[in-house]
Amino acid sequence: MIDGLSFLNWKFFWPFFMGSMLLWGTFIWKEWPQRKERRFWVKLVVSFIGIASLLLMALKPAHQKEAFLGRGIVLTEGHRPEQLDSIRSIFRRIKMESYIPGKTLALLETTDSLFVLGHGIEPFDVWQFKGKSVNFLGGGKPEGLVDIAHENELLLGDKLSIRARYNNPKSGHWLILNDSGGNGLDSIPLEDGTDQYIELGTNPKASGQFVYSLVEKDADGSLVGTEPLPIKVHPREPLKIWMVTNFPTFETKYLKNFLAENGHSVLARTQLTKDRFKFEYFNREASPIYQITPKALEGFDLIIMDTDSYLGLGTSSRAILEETIREQGTGLFIQPNTSFFKLSQRQSPFRFLVDGKSDFTFGGITQSLKKYPYSFQHRFPLQPIILDSVEISAYIPMEKGKMATSVLQDTYHLILNGNQDLYARIWTHLLNEFVRQQEVETEWQALTDIPRPNQPFGFQLRTNVESPKVETDRGMGIPLLQDFSVSTLWNGTRYPRCAGWSQLGISADSLSRFSYYVFDTNERKAMTQQNVLEANLRQFGQHGGFGKVKPLTSKDHAPISPFWFFVPFVLCMGWLWLEPKLFH
Repeated sequence: MIDGLSFLNWKFFWPFFMGSMLLWGTFIWKEWPQRKERRFWVKLVVSFIGIASLLLMALKPAHQKEAFLGRGIVLTEGHRPEQLDSIRSIFRRIKMESYIPGKTLALLETTDSLFVLGHGIEPFDVWQFKGKSVNFLGGGKPEGLVDIAHENELLLGDKLSIRARYNNPKSGHWLILNDSGGNGLDSIPLEDGTDQYIELGTNPKASGQFVYSLVEKDADGSLVGTEPLPIKVHPREPLKIWMVTNFPTFETKYLKNFLAENGHSVLARTQLTKDRFKFEYFNREASPIYQITPKALEGFDLIIMDTDSYLGLGTSSRAILEETIREQGTGLFIQPNTSFFKLSQRQSPFRFLVDGKSDFTFGGITQSLKKYPYSFQHRFPLQPIILDSVEISAYIPMEKGKMATSVLQDTYHLILNGNQDLYARIWTHLLNEFVRQQEVETEWQALTDIPRPNQPFGFQLRTNVESPKVETDRGMGIPLLQDFSVSTLWNGTRYPRCAGWSQLGISADSLSRFSYYVFDTNERKAMTQQNVLEANLRQFGQHGGFGKVKPLTSKDHAPISPFWFFVPFVLCMGWLWLEPKLFH
């Protein structure tokens, strides 16, 4: 094809061309007896021009033509009618189309600049606007729960904390946290204002997959709205713990009982005299440990020692203990006393600063929780342990394991004062930090915050399995894309069909399952609108007016009128018809 010239029926070129050549060949064969006459060559040229004109009419030649594109309006959810009227009063013949997530906008083919009204375009549809000039004018501010944050997965015994932001709350309404059975667990009243920050919480009592809910009710108790809170509660694996104390204390007694009641395997050794010990066994068989040896420490997840027992270790015993921490990943927690904070660098790796504070308010309670009047001196590689913005402990990594201590003092007073939940929450959090996490061969991560039916749900998979095959809970395979730089990292996309819990899994690993919750179209609506609005502001910015847009052009193929080929064809055919009559 010639540059700038093309044929609309190019796919039929060879059939049409061969037909034309056959037709011309037939004419030559018919006139071949007159080949010695001059009129034969004249008719040959005229017939060629006529057949070529017929061929061009069939191929429909076209040339490139530049056309200026116009403006258009894309209406998305939440657009303001008065904003639309203002634009249409300025651009009276402007084109307009309503946006439907997942569908291609026909308006984009004939426009170069667009006014986007409302909350905006879904992130997975932004690719359609590449190369277009977009004036994002925004829409009304979403009302309701525009932000909901909580842990999607937690261990049994951990507290479930829900943090939310409510735009334009109404006074007299209540927000209630319900469990999967509809039982109220926590609540908070809403107050008039532009927005309100909300914190609710509870402690799940069982493991499994649950759908808690945030329920809004008005002053009369009528239901206003419900937002689901999908949660996966994993059972807590029992730990093997060795408690070593130089003499019994109330702190050790209550901690020992707490660990035993939560199903942990506990071996408690209390020194009575120089060579006499008292052993207690909880959730395990009787097997006393008199001396620290590699075999004796094998299998323990955590060792708890008071300060005197730690300082009383001999050189060989301490070396064995530290080797066990480094190689087996065992955690060591040193229960402090007043003298512990004054130890030298050779005796203890922890350094402290005197802060003079002997208590602090913790967890929103009114009573004070006792602490030693010291704070950690932050030096590498010290890692603080923080709960509710309070630094309660710290640990030093030692290869696979950790050595930890705390500034808390006499936490058993919480139980005596009836605050067992806070006591359990503190020590559960500390145990999670002290003990090395189990290594997993397969790790899943959801890349889509709010999955919905028939919309793309992106996920990420880390696994050592070669060429993993991911399947849905219905046995359908999902193609994966391997990361260029990390061979164990894979990305995939699925389009869920219905709302509720759904699963993904690796066909070669039946134990590796990933559960995620698909929200219905009327769930998390305000939050989705807020997220889309913020994504469009980042992508397009927001314009106070309509702005000036440099007009773009599109190169389209305009067909050449067949009249210019039909006239030569008629003239040639007419001459060929008249020529014999004129000659005779």
